[in-house]
Amino acid sequence: MPSTPLNFSNLLYPMKQLLSILLLGLVTTACSQEPQQHGNLQMGDYGYLYCHMSDHSQWTAYALSRDGLHYHDLLCGDSIFSAFEMAKIEGGTRDAYLCRKIDGSGYLMVTTDMNNSMTQRMGKGGEWENFGIDLLTSDDLIHWQSTSFDFRKGLAIFCDGDDTSHPAYKDFSTICRVWAPQIIWDGDYRWADGTKGGYMIYYSLLNRPEEGYDRMYYSHADRTFTKLTQPRVLIDWGYATIDADINWLDTDQQYHLMIKKEGGKPGLFTSASPSLLGPWPEPDDTDYVNFEGNKMCEGVSAFQIAGEEGWRIGYIEYSSNPKNYRICKADQNMRNFSEPQNIEGVNGPQHGSFLRLTKEEYDRLQEWSDGEEARHLAPDVSNPVISGLFADPEILYSEKTKRYYLYPTTDGVEGWRNHDFRVYSSPDLHRWHDEGVIIDLKTDISWADERAWAPCIIEKGVKGLSGSKGLNGSKGSKGLSGSKGYKYYYYFVANGAIGVAVADNPAGPFRDALGKPLLTREETKAPGQVIDPDVFMDPKTGKYYLYWGNSFLACSELADDMVSIVPGSTKYLITRDNKDAFHYNEGTYVFYRKGLYYFMWSENDTRSALYQVRYLISESPTEFVRNGQPAQVERQVVLKQNPRLQVFGTGHHSVIQEPGTDRWHIVYHRFARPDAIKMGWAAGYNREVCIDDMEFNDDGTIKPVVVTL
Repeated sequence: MPSTPLNFSNLLYPMKQLLSILLLGLVTTACSQEPQQHGNLQMGDYGYLYCHMSDHSQWTAYALSRDGLHYHDLLCGDSIFSAFEMAKIEGGTRDAYLCRKIDGSGYLMVTTDMNNSMTQRMGKGGEWENFGIDLLTSDDLIHWQSTSFDFRKGLAIFCDGDDTSHPAYKDFSTICRVWAPQIIWDGDYRWADGTKGGYMIYYSLLNRPEEGYDRMYYSHADRTFTKLTQPRVLIDWGYATIDADINWLDTDQQYHLMIKKEGGKPGLFTSASPSLLGPWPEPDDTDYVNFEGNKMCEGVSAFQIAGEEGWRIGYIEYSSNPKNYRICKADQNMRNFSEPQNIEGVNGPQHGSFLRLTKEEYDRLQEWSDGEEARHLAPDVSNPVISGLFADPEILYSEKTKRYYLYPTTDGVEGWRNHDFRVYSSPDLHRWHDEGVIIDLKTDISWADERAWAPCIIEKGVKGLSGSKGLNGSKGSKGLSGSKGYKYYYYFVANGAIGVAVADNPAGPFRDALGKPLLTREETKAPGQVIDPDVFMDPKTGKYYLYWGNSFLACSELADDMVSIVPGSTKYLITRDNKDAFHYNEGTYVFYRKGLYYFMWSENDTRSALYQVRYLISESPTEFVRNGQPAQVERQVVLKQNPRLQVFGTGHHSVIQEPGTDRWHIVYHRFARPDAIKMGWAAGYNREVCIDDMEFNDDGTIKPVVVTL
């Protein structure tokens, strides 16, 4: 036979077929089996769920976030289920930890079964004692079923209870603490029947007659999450350890454990091990959450924000009153902790955990909460005082008309790119009439066309010293007799500069006084934005001052014409370098009462739920001085959020004194209830105006304002 040359392409084709068949078989086999995975299943990059014990009681609550940092409560922070139904030992579900089933078919939760109010009824030795944990399952994060494990009952409650060779205790009935359980998938665990994989539940235990301190133990739960193996010691460093959180890190192919040490050097520390069961070495005492100083912290929970290589660490700092739930940063190896910040928008945040969500999951939870909201949300009654979206309210009492006037920033536009200003009038601070638009940048101002922000106004008598903020500080209070008329000077922000308009009446019409800005960043060489003006007349000297700035506070004396600055008069009362010492950001307001000058301002970003008002008291309108010493910011916050009422973002205010009285009111904006808080950072473009009483203590300090609905 004649020889036939080899055709490699003909040989390669059946080899490709064979390889494809082999690969298909491998893929099919892999798909038919559960993925081999270290740690819990992570999926979803649309949002985040914070599942936590409520600091108000013994229940479990939810909060949602799009970015992992700015949250809003579901069900207004109320319980997501009946704690008495889920916690069958004491009726309290605490320290909630939430994760996905390993196959993605549902969700798991584990809680400390404890109710402090049940101490006497349960015969406990103290309110912080308890006897067991709860294992919960759900298909949708909304409907839950629970199995409770009362450790006092001994080996009989465990699925391997017939193994009496190495029990954790001689007498389980004296167990007095079973705290803070958490879950991690253990793919290597092998059950007695040979099946592989289980959920490792780890927690701290204390049996006081048999051990001297809390130690970390573990059990394994089956796939139904209804069976539990008896406890085994996980960590014993010779001192108490509680509140552990374990995660697998691909970066170094190890499990990382964050834990609260109550012995040795106390605090929140990290340890690493290639095996879930250890050994777990004692932590490096130099690498821990050190920025809390001597404050007590616990309840650690680590999670990753989609797209970030590093980690976020949540924990509760409980030495302060009120407590602070922090989220700080850690690097990709869950070390080098930094940049702590308080969680936002959550009613009673406490020990909990975080779960990344898909859009479908996020929307399902939000729809559920929205449908239940009416049963949980207290309705507005007196606030907001004007309808619509407005912010940065300035208020004036006019001696000319004997009416109050409200001058807000028009809100509701992304990026604050609004262009008009309105004014409202009232005879009594309750009934408000819309007087219409007084300035539209697009038609009335030649040098700017958007970002119309944060106005202020003063009424000035044509003759004399009338038109100050008044003998005791309210704008436009008693003018001197003999004044022939009034002028109204309206200072406003447009395109990042401060302008001034003038009118003969408090409702206008106003006209641009200069045809150009009064203050710009370029001309002033200011270290930040030239915004947020506040005008004030010193009743002692008759001089007028304009305060302004963002991240710094400047003071400039106004000339007699009210539309120019006295040359060389500008001074910086707060600089960017020392603003943190004053908790200062923006929105300054100055008033005078009983011989003292009150400087008030807003702290944090206006888009933050934690936007709030602070102040200091001075003996001068142009410097911070008290009793011959530098005046210090008062520790007491005047105005702040009330998550129980779903009131957030309270700030950028003004103050009004009722003429002839010592009754005072604070006018401020808050996030529009109830929807703005659900918008995340965009809540700062959706605000509404409120008025509440502001009262003083006998020593002149301001009492915390009670926000009302």
